Parts: sequence; C-alpha cells; structure tokens
Amino acid sequence: MEELIRNASIEDFKRGYVWNCKNAQFICLICGQNIDDNDTDASAHIIKHGSPIERLLLLDKKYTGLTEIQKEFLTMMSNKYTDKEIASKLTCAESTVRNMRFALRERARQARAFLAIMELAEEEKPTTVQPTKLRVFPAREGKRKALLPRFAALFEPNREYTEIEVKKIIKTIYEDDATIRRYLVDYGYLKRNTNGSKYYKNCEGNIMDNLERKELINKYKQQEIEMGIIKIHNKVTGYSFVGICKNLYKPFEGIKFRLGTGSCKPKKMQEDWNTYGEDSFTFEVVEKLKPKEGTTEKEKVDELNELMKMWIDSQEENLKLY
Repeated sequence: MEELIRNASIEDFKRGYVWNCKNAQFICLICGQNIDDNDTDASAHIIKHGSPIERLLLLDKKYTGLTEIQKEFLTMMSNKYTDKEIASKLTCAESTVRNMRFALRERARQARAFLAIMELAEEEKPTTVQPTKLRVFPAREGKRKALLPRFAALFEPNREYTEIEVKKIIKTIYEDDATIRRYLVDYGYLKRNTNGSKYYKNCEGNIMDNLERKELINKYKQQEIEMGIIKIHNKVTGYSFVGICKNLYKPFEGIKFRLGTGSCKPKKMQEDWNTYGEDSFTFEVVEKLKPKEGTTEKEKVDELNELMKMWIDSQEENLKLY
C-alpha cells in the first residue's frame, strides 16, 4: 500500500484511487481497500471519503508533508473562509493568515520546479560503473549499522589477523581503517587482544548482544522529549521574552544561569535583570507542542516555530517583546 501511494501520479491523488497491475484491481489510496476493475465502482467507493481535497488531507504527513495546522488551514481555504474567519478559528492575526497563504503558494511553485528537475535528472541514467569504495562513512547510527556487516564479511571466522592485515582488508573498501576498526570492535563484529596486535572475527551471538545493548542505549536517547513555547515576563517594565524550548525538563535553568553571568540575550532583558533582579521576573511555559507520531526532529522544530508565531500573533497588543 505504501509503495502504491509513493508511486501515485498527481491524477491518481486527485482521483483518490490507483490501478494495481498485479491484482488487476483499483485500490483506494485512503483506506487501501481493493475495488472492482471498473471506474464506476471505484468512483462510487471513493465518494465515501469526501471531496477530493478532504480525501488528500486524510493522508499521513509522510505523504503530504503537511502539519495539522496547515491541513486545518487548507480545509478552510477550500471552503472559501475569509481571512478574518480563518484568523478567528486559528486564534491568530489576519496578517498571519496572509503569510500562511503566501508560504503555501510559494511551496507549490517550488514543488513544480522540483518535479521538473527530478524528471530531467532521471531522463538518462548514468552507465558508468560506481566505485566499490566508500567515500564517507556515515555518522548516523542506522546507516552505520547497515554498513558494518559489509566490512565484517571481509573477515573469516576462526582465524587470527594481525593489525596490519586488518588495516589492509578494511582499506579495500574505505581508507580510514582506524575508524572502521574501532566501530567493528565497539559493535562486536571483531574482538582483539589487550595490546591490539591480534584480531578475531566474533561469533554471531556476541554480535547480537552488542547490538541489542547499543539499541537499548539509542532507545533511551530517543525517548519523547516535551517541547514548547516559554515566556519570561518583567513585572516592572511589562516587557517579555518569548522563545522555543526543545526540552521542557527544567527549561529555565540555562537561561537563569546566563542571566546570572551576564551573558544572556536579548541585551535589554539582561540589563533589566541586572537592574531589577530575579524576583521581578516570572517564568512560564505558555504552549506545549503535540507532535504527530513519526514526526522528525526538524519537523518538530518547524512546527514549534510556527506555533510560537501564532501564539505571539494571538496576544496582539497585550504583549510587548524585548
């Protein structure tokens, strides 16, 4: 199903269903149900999912790239809501609505240009043989783990290798043998003696123990961290600082430390802190981000910035910013 959605054309998306050559049937892009092999039945089924734009907005973010706020905005656009009505629904200023309209139209223009570029890039496939050597060893955990078995396969079990032999074998694929040797040992593919002069290929059980241990560490690192919008308010002057916070666990500790050492920005807030002291300021989390499951870190930060802009616009004249 996922492959059918990824390969669907613009017309398929507008229509709401796609032809599955393997099963000789139409498949609904929204619910994945197999439909009979004629357009009439397919059209009758797809109507159940609403209008064309309603159907497309039901698709997951990984297919459309749209945030929940953008989906809500586009739904109102398609229903011919005025800027004032949209602003009221989203609790933001009309200027924010106009900016969102412009941003989405700009995104559509960029998408058209990108499609043209991709079509031109894929017109002629290069016929030259790709080199077998790696140019760069990836830093990301997933890609690194996927490549390590390729290096491990170069070594034979139940055989002793000298450090020089290990270097020579690794260099057939990648020049930086020291990095690869370290990772192969860390991930349990190779083991070595205490002085590092002899290497042996590890058995599969030990490799799995190492990988599972590293997997647990990675899962701990990837635990969901709350993000949100913070506000620091000066009760004396009435000015406030509003910003995004990528980790709401003790969100103000770092800021208070910088204010205490005189190294905080904005400069005016630092001056007021020096003049009036900590007791003249209040610290609060004004919004928390509720990201959709599967959202990447970059997408969360983008949504966080968008949420901050909307919150600031919603305060109108009640908010004076540093």
